[in-house]
Amino acid sequence: MNSIFIFLFGIIFLVNISLAFMPYWTRKTENFGVSIPEAMYTRQDFKTMRKQYTSLLIITNFVLFAFLIGMKIRLDEQLFVKLFISLTFIYLLISFLIYLPFHFKMKRIKTEENWQQNLKQTVVIDTRFREEKLTYSNKWYLIPLLMTIGTIAYTFFVYENIPEQVPIHTSFSGKVTYEEKSMGNVLLLPITQLFMVGMFLVVNYVIKHSKQQVSAENPEKSKEQNVIFRRRWSLYMIITAILITGMFTFLQMTFIYPSLMVYENVVIFSIIGFILFGSIFLSVTTGQGGSRVKSDTKTKDHVIDRDDDRFWKLGQFYVNKNDPSIFVEKRFGVGWTNNWAHPVSWIFLIVIITLGVGIPILLIFL
Repeated sequence: MNSIFIFLFGIIFLVNISLAFMPYWTRKTENFGVSIPEAMYTRQDFKTMRKQYTSLLIITNFVLFAFLIGMKIRLDEQLFVKLFISLTFIYLLISFLIYLPFHFKMKRIKTEENWQQNLKQTVVIDTRFREEKLTYSNKWYLIPLLMTIGTIAYTFFVYENIPEQVPIHTSFSGKVTYEEKSMGNVLLLPITQLFMVGMFLVVNYVIKHSKQQVSAENPEKSKEQNVIFRRRWSLYMIITAILITGMFTFLQMTFIYPSLMVYENVVIFSIIGFILFGSIFLSVTTGQGGSRVKSDTKTKDHVIDRDDDRFWKLGQFYVNKNDPSIFVEKRFGVGWTNNWAHPVSWIFLIVIITLGVGIPILLIFL
C-alpha cells in the first residue's frame, strides 16, 4: 500500500471509530435521541445499551476495513476508489440502522416507566445568556481571508510564469494528472479558499446564535458547560480555517513552483491529521453542550426538562414549526443541526449546495 492510501485509510478508520463512541459524548440528559433525567444516565441498562452500540459499530468497522484491504489487492485503482467511497456511505447507513433499535427501545422504556409523572417539567431560559462571550471574534477570520487574497494576488502577478501544464489530480498510486493551464484551473484553489472562509464564518455564527439549551436540573452547571462548549469549538474552527487556508495556499504554490510537490503529502497529511485529532480530542474532553466538562454544582432531582421528543424525528432530525430557532444542538452526536421545519434551513442548504457545485463549474469556462 502507498502512503496516500494508508493515510486515507487511517483517517476514515479513526472517524468511524469515533462515531462508535458517540453515545458517550452526547448530553447526559439524552440517551439515543430520547430525553431522560440526568440522574438516570448511569442506569445499568442504559450503560449496557451504550456498550452494545459501541461494540457493534467497532466490529462493523473492522469487518468493512478488512474487506477493503482484501479488495485493494484484487481491484484496479478506479474500481477500488468507487468501492472505498461506497463502503464509507454504507458504514454510515449501517451505523444509523444499528442506532434505530436502541432509539426505539429507549422510547418504549420511557413510555412504560412514565418518568414525567412525578417530576415537574420545566423550561429554563437565561435572559443574560447572550451577554456571555460565547465565541471568539470574527476578526480572527481576517487571517485566512488575507492569506487567500494574497494567494490570488500573487497568482495573477506570476500567471505568465506558471508552467503550461498544471497538476490537477493525484491518484492513490501517486500518479499526477496534468491539464493545460487556464485561468479557471489556476484560480480553483483560491476561490475554494474564499468559499471555505465564508463557510467558517457561518459556522461561527451558528455557534453563537444557535438555540440556548439550559438544563432545568442544573441551570448554572449547564450554562457554564455550554459557554465553554461554544468557545472551545469557536476557537477550533478559527484554527482549522487558518490551517486549511495555509494548506490550500501551499497547494497553489505547487502550481507555480512544481518542485514543491515533493512536500505535498507531508503538508496535507500533517494538517488533516492535526484537524482530525483536534476534533476527536474536543469531543472526548468537552462532549455535546459541554457535558464532559466537570462541575461541582449539584443537580436538582425534582424537576426535568420539558419533554420535546415529539419534535425530534428518530431522535436526530429536529422539526418544530413553532420554534423560531434555525440552528439547535444535535441530540445524538457533537455539534449543531438545523430546525428542518424552518424555511431558512432549506434556503441555507440550497445556497451551500449551489455554491459548492456551481463555482467549480463556472471556473471551467474561464
